[in-house]
Amino acid sequence: MSIPPPSAAGWVVPFYDVQDRLIGCYSAPPHATHVEAARRLRGQYPQANRLLELGAGGGQFAVSAAAEGFTVTALELRAAGAAHTLRLAREHGVTLSAIQGDFYTADPGGPFDLIVYWDGFGIGGDDDQRRLLTRMAGWLAPQGHALLDIYPPWYWASHAGYTRHTDTYTQMYGFDSATSRMTDTYVDPSGQRHTQSLRCYSPDDLRRLLAGTGLRLARAEPGGMFDTATGTWHPQANWASCMTFQAVLVPE
Repeated sequence: MSIPPPSAAGWVVPFYDVQDRLIGCYSAPPHATHVEAARRLRGQYPQANRLLELGAGGGQFAVSAAAEGFTVTALELRAAGAAHTLRLAREHGVTLSAIQGDFYTADPGGPFDLIVYWDGFGIGGDDDQRRLLTRMAGWLAPQGHALLDIYPPWYWASHAGYTRHTDTYTQMYGFDSATSRMTDTYVDPSGQRHTQSLRCYSPDDLRRLLAGTGLRLARAEPGGMFDTATGTWHPQANWASCMTFQAVLVPE
C-alpha cells in the first residue's frame, strides 16, 4: 500500500485495519491460493531469485514465495502487517526481509528479478501511480519482470450496487464513472462505513500511464472474477467478465 494524495490519505491504514478486524485477511496463515501462486511464479520464472512484494499485507504470499526458494523482501505500510509477516516466516521456517514503510520513501534495495503487487494497485491518482511505476523501474533488474493485479473498469461498473450481508458486516461495491474508480465499502456492526477507492485501468489505459516511467507492458492476461449472483470465486475468467487482470511489465 502506498501513501496517496493528502485528500485521500486518511482512509488507507484505517480501512485495511478494519478489513482485517472484520474478515481476518491479513492475520491468517497462508492459504492454498498463496502457495499455488508462489509455485506458479517459480514455474514461470525458474531463474529468478530476488523478489520484492509491494503491499504485502500479512505476508502470506511472501512466506509462500520464500518457501519456493525466492529471496523475498516484503514492503508493507501497516506495522501490524509487517510484524505478522515476520511471525509467519518464523512459524514456517523461512527467512525473508519485511520492511514497514510507504512506496514513495522506503528503500527496499534491489535490483529485483521480480516485483509483484497483488490486489491493491490504484491507490491515489494517476500521478501517484506514475511515481510508483518509476520507482519500480529503478528497483527492477535489467531482465526483470513486474507483475501487477489491475482492476478493469467494466467489472466494477457492471457490479456497482452489489451488497453482501454477513453476521458481522455488510459489504457494498460501487463505481464512479467520472473518475473510473471502484469503491469497496464495509459497514461494521455499529453502522460505521469504511471505504477503499482504487483507480481502474484497461490495458490501453495502463499503456498510456506507463509512458515515461521506464516500464512497458509486455503482456496482459485476464484474471479471476467474483460471481455476485452465486457468491462464488472463479480463478480464471475471460476479458469480458474478469474482476482483475494481470499486467506483466518489463524495463523499456
